[in-house]
Amino acid sequence: MVKFGQLLPIPVATVDSLIKVGVRTEKAGFDSIWAADHLLMIPTGTVPNPWPILSVIASQTEKIEMGTCVSDPHRIHPAVFAQLTATIDQISNGRLIIGLGAGEAMNVEQFGIQWSRPVERMVEFTKIIRYLWQKESLDFEGKFWKLKKAFLQIKPKRNPIPIYFAANGRKTREITGKIADGWIPVSQGPKVYKKHLSEIKESAEKVGRKLENFEPAIYIYTAIAERYEDAISQLKKIKHQIAFSPKMVEEVYGIEIPMPDDLYSEIIVSDETIRLYEDFGRLLPDEVVEEFTIAGTPSDCEEKVEEFVKAGVKHFILINMGPDPKFVLETYAKKIIPSYKA
Repeated sequence: MVKFGQLLPIPVATVDSLIKVGVRTEKAGFDSIWAADHLLMIPTGTVPNPWPILSVIASQTEKIEMGTCVSDPHRIHPAVFAQLTATIDQISNGRLIIGLGAGEAMNVEQFGIQWSRPVERMVEFTKIIRYLWQKESLDFEGKFWKLKKAFLQIKPKRNPIPIYFAANGRKTREITGKIADGWIPVSQGPKVYKKHLSEIKESAEKVGRKLENFEPAIYIYTAIAERYEDAISQLKKIKHQIAFSPKMVEEVYGIEIPMPDDLYSEIIVSDETIRLYEDFGRLLPDEVVEEFTIAGTPSDCEEKVEEFVKAGVKHFILINMGPDPKFVLETYAKKIIPSYKA
C-alpha cells in the first residue's frame, strides 16, 4: 500500500487555516497530515506549536494519520514528550506518527537551548520515550538523561507510536535501519532515494532486523498545472528550499557547492543567514527542480510518483506549491491516489 500525506502550510497560513487544511485533507482522501515542529523557520512567517493544532485536527477527523515533520530531542524532556504524544495519540484514537530528527540550530541556538551530540541524543531520546510508553517503571542511566523509578500515568492508544527518523546522512540512515519505524528524507530524486534506502536495508540486515512494517516516506515538493512550464516556474524560485543539502546536489550532479554540507540544519534565522541561504539557491542548477520534486502536468506527476514508488517510497509527504493549491489537491485526490488504493 502506498500512502499520501500533505504538509500543513506553515509558516504561510494562519492557525485557523491550518486546521481547515487538515480537515479538508482527510475529506479529499489523503492518508496523513503533517506539521513542521519549529520555533523559527525559513521562510519566515507564522510558526505555531504543532501539537495543539494536531490535537484539534484529531478531534475533527476520524481516519487520517497525523505526524510531525519533524520534532527534535533538544527542546522537550523525553518524559514530557512521551506524555504529550501519548495524550494526542489517545485523542486521535491511535493515529499519531512521530517524525524525529537530530534538530536544527534555528530551534535552539537563539534560545540558549543546549545542542550537543544531536544524533546520540536522538537515539537516547527514542529509547526513553518508548520505555516510558511500555514499562511500568523505568530506571535509566544515559549520557543525557537520568530517570529513577519513572513512569507515566497515560499510555498511547497505539503502543508504541511509530517513530520515523529524518535521516539525510549515511550515519543517520544506518541508525534508521537499526531502530526506526520509518524514514523521512528531504526532497531528492528517485535514483538517489533508492540508493539511500538500500543503505537502510543493509544496516537492518547487519543487526538481523526485518523491515516488513518499516515505512519509507519522503518529504517532497509538488506543483501541478495544465502547462508544464507553469508548474516548473512555480518551483524555480524556491530552489534553496527544495535542495536542502549541498552534499545531495553534489552527489546527483557532481558539482561542488561552496556551502556547508549541513547548511539548513546549521543556519540560524537572521537577515545575514537568510541571504546566505538564498545565495545557495542561485548556485543550484534548474535541473534540481525537475529531479527533486513531483512537478509538471497531471500526467507528468503520475509518472514521477510511479518512479518514486518503484524506488521504494511507501508514504509521500507532499508540500503543495500550487500554482493553484486546490487543483493540486484535486489531481492527487481524483487521479493519482485512487490508482494506489485499488
